[in-house]
Amino acid sequence: MAKKYIVDLSEDEVSQLQAIIKKGKHKARTITRANILLMASEGETDQAIASTVKVHVATVERTREKFVLGGLELALKDEPHPPKTKKLNEKQEVF
Repeated sequence: MAKKYIVDLSEDEVSQLQAIIKKGKHKARTITRANILLMASEGETDQAIASTVKVHVATVERTREKFVLGGLELALKDEPHPPKTKKLNEKQEVF
């Protein structure tokens, strides 16, 4: 099956991703996604990337898709979580 989303990184994007990996000051998820994008741009298969980075193949596919559709920032960052509903009302919180 042919890949639908092909990762083609510019030199600037490659240097950004390598800086993220080398610094180690980012979230582990961000570093993992940076590794996925770098390996995908080198032509590695999804299965090889998943086994190397120790994630599921679906994670590799989603990361590639996010990069192609939304760019580098969207692929690296987490989406905001929806707000949680309160378990207590105002009266219950007082006590």
